Amino acid sequence: MKDESLSPEGTYTIRFDVFEVRMSHWVEVPGIFRVADDLVLFDLRGDVWSAGPVTWLSDSVVQLTVRRYPGWVSCELVLDLQAGKGEAICGPGRFEGPLPALENWVRRH
Repeated sequence: MKDESLSPEGTYTIRFDVFEVRMSHWVEVPGIFRVADDLVLFDLRGDVWSAGPVTWLSDSVVQLTVRRYPGWVSCELVLDLQAGKGEAICGPGRFEGPLPALENWVRRH
């Protein structure tokens, strides 16, 4: 289980709300923060999206897979935290734009 994933230079962190939904089924819901002031930049907490692999492509660009639980919907996300924008691919759908709009788009899938 993931606790936290810090960007290479420590500028950003992903924190996970981890909880068991059924016997031995754990959900790790991501929230992304700027470390300096604890500002929330992207947050799927409060929903049931579980994070899969997390890859920091640079200090401010992160790639992660999230999957809605229960169900088969998964999304590939690439977020540029410094620029405040990103892209998501959820099944056949694709969205590019500012992080708040991207977060809302992912939550609707």
